[in-house]
Amino acid sequence: MLTAKVEEDDRLLGLDGGADDYVCKPFSPREVVARVRALLRRSEGLPPGANQHWQIDQAGQRIAWHDHWLPLTPVEYRLLHQLIEQPGRVFTRQQLLDAAHADIRDVSDRVVDSHIKNLRRKLQDVDPGCECVASVYGVGYRFDRPD
Repeated sequence: MLTAKVEEDDRLLGLDGGADDYVCKPFSPREVVARVRALLRRSEGLPPGANQHWQIDQAGQRIAWHDHWLPLTPVEYRLLHQLIEQPGRVFTRQQLLDAAHADIRDVSDRVVDSHIKNLRRKLQDVDPGCECVASVYGVGYRFDRPD
């Protein structure tokens, strides 16, 4: 809610009436944008600070890393999107393969290794030293959110 009413009773009425946030005039446009980003993160189930390194454009099937759109293939996009959505979770190769290929094609689960290698290279092109896609020996891969 964006309003000129600044009294505590007005703010409480607005928030109790269903507003997710209450911003009084005069306001900083940058603060409003930051508040909207925070609401969007929460609505997507992302933890605080989770969106500072990447941006996901689902409609455009693309992901930006540190404000640079990565040149991803459709399979790479689906793999990275799957990993980013649940940082810290370990995915087996088969789970990632299922996420990457919605159609039921007969592909070796080792093809995921090639895609992960390409993803790592593309992330490091933008952010040298980035090691956020971790291998979990004998299981698969995990996305570690950068600090």
